[in-house]
Amino acid sequence: MRLLLLYREKSQMRMFERCVATILFICAVAPTIVVHDVEAQYFGRNRVQYEGFDFEVLETEHFDIHYYPGVDVDLAALMAERWYERLSRLLDHELSNRQTLILYSSHPHFRQTNALGRTMDESVQGVTEILKRRIVLPFLGPLAETDHVIGHELVHAFQFDMTGEGGGTLLSGVPSVARMPLWFVEGIAEYLTTGHVDPETAMWMRALVERDLPIDKIGDDRALHPYHHGQALMAYITGRWGDESIARLLKATRTVPNLGLAFQRVLRIHPDSLMSD
Repeated sequence: MRLLLLYREKSQMRMFERCVATILFICAVAPTIVVHDVEAQYFGRNRVQYEGFDFEVLETEHFDIHYYPGVDVDLAALMAERWYERLSRLLDHELSNRQTLILYSSHPHFRQTNALGRTMDESVQGVTEILKRRIVLPFLGPLAETDHVIGHELVHAFQFDMTGEGGGTLLSGVPSVARMPLWFVEGIAEYLTTGHVDPETAMWMRALVERDLPIDKIGDDRALHPYHHGQALMAYITGRWGDESIARLLKATRTVPNLGLAFQRVLRIHPDSLMSD
């Protein structure tokens, strides 16, 4: 009988120790689990909006411009239409439907936008959606910078429209240019809105030459500044084959699996030879 009682006491003690250990483990782990769950649950959470924006729409010849009081919409409309006229001529293309342009009066207002599925950091000056093709941007400090960003983002709208509708794409409806290297996509946008000569691009090119980067690495996005190095390459291509070569390259991406084949089809030159030149 005594042995049975001792056995029961030891069993109860072991059960009590296991319960205490379990409770301590849960107390130690539970905060981590809760924090991890909250951080991972992004979908369904709205970014904080500090102000309400009473949007109106101004319709121009090619744009539906969404704005609110405090935005110089007339000036933005003038810049947008001027860029449209220039880009449609250079790219030999008219957008398939009206272009949406959403304007904010400042960058802090822009960062509160719910039009996009991601949070904007301070370095982002404008965004063009790939599928809906909406352009969202703020008025920046210098007027010339706002004008440049409107033009740059409108180039992306043309790129997506010219290479969309599933032509040569892996995903139905996704523009084929979305599969191309970033230096190609951004280089075209910078070249068409900045031109052949740009001091900052010249600085980046001098740095690239000093690094003596091997030819087979030049096409690697990780080795390049996609905006400036891409702009320099587009300046070289258009200087040799004409501005019309950009539109031809964009249209060629619809039916080829990679950019190298587009270069060979349109420019009749191997990509390694082009980079070396």
